[in-house]
Amino acid sequence: MINIISSCTNSKKKIASEAFKIASFKTDMQLESVIDIWNKNIEKETTRVYEATKLYKGGAWKATLDTNTMLSKKFNTSLYVASAGYGLIHSKTKICPYDSTFASSTANSITKFIVNADKNANVQWWNMINKFKLSSFQKGSYFFIVLPHEYLSAAQDTIKLLIENFDKNVFIFIANKHPIPLFMKNNIVRFDSRFNSFQTGVLSNMLQRAVLWLSTEIIKNEIPLCHQELQKHIEIKMKNFEAFNMPVRLKLTEEEIRIKIKSMILEDKTLSATKGLKNFRNSGYACEQKRFGKIFKEVKSELT
Repeated sequence: MINIISSCTNSKKKIASEAFKIASFKTDMQLESVIDIWNKNIEKETTRVYEATKLYKGGAWKATLDTNTMLSKKFNTSLYVASAGYGLIHSKTKICPYDSTFASSTANSITKFIVNADKNANVQWWNMINKFKLSSFQKGSYFFIVLPHEYLSAAQDTIKLLIENFDKNVFIFIANKHPIPLFMKNNIVRFDSRFNSFQTGVLSNMLQRAVLWLSTEIIKNEIPLCHQELQKHIEIKMKNFEAFNMPVRLKLTEEEIRIKIKSMILEDKTLSATKGLKNFRNSGYACEQKRFGKIFKEVKSELT
């Protein structure tokens, strides 16, 4: 049995109600208070719920679903989601639409609330919303953990327990240079930017695409589920390619982005969010496409 654990996505097919938007909570609230309200709201919501597999959308989620389909050709597989709204859930679990994330610098970021100086907001949030019992996993199971660094950090206590119980059967895939907790080091399978030189695509979902590619290779070449063998196969493929130079862009606050967009619309007569984002990035600034589109629409509406 291979259990795939992938992150949730900001993109969802249904819009979250105000009760399930982190942006609805005041930033001067204590994190524990927000968690308490959030958990109670989750418990009360029983009508407007949808199967997780059918709620999430986007390129990263499609790659995750395709990975599950590919691996299921040879293995029994089960797909789980590391959700910033629910904790660890099975992909068939029915959940309500929500807007919360472990990523920083967004209106729905969990990191914006007041926490004790000795605590990490994301870790505390995860541990207090996660209700999943690891004892439900079959003995001898394998785990493919496909999480961006913010989610990997938030769920670190859960991942540590998985490693303690399943040891070398836990594979943690990463594609960045962010530091990782020491206890994970023997379970890492690493990609880097060279992957995007032979499998081009959106950088934000490179990790999910990389794991899909590797899963296809596992089936096609009958690669054993061993960290050394998988890493060796990755290195053999990537050694023929040069590192993909990711552009370094400056991150702005939402208010700063709004000012830039306002200038685009009024001074440059830019009326398309797509063109606006292209110009924004070409000017050296960073912003996720969906977030930029949302802010652009709001600013444009305010000016008309």
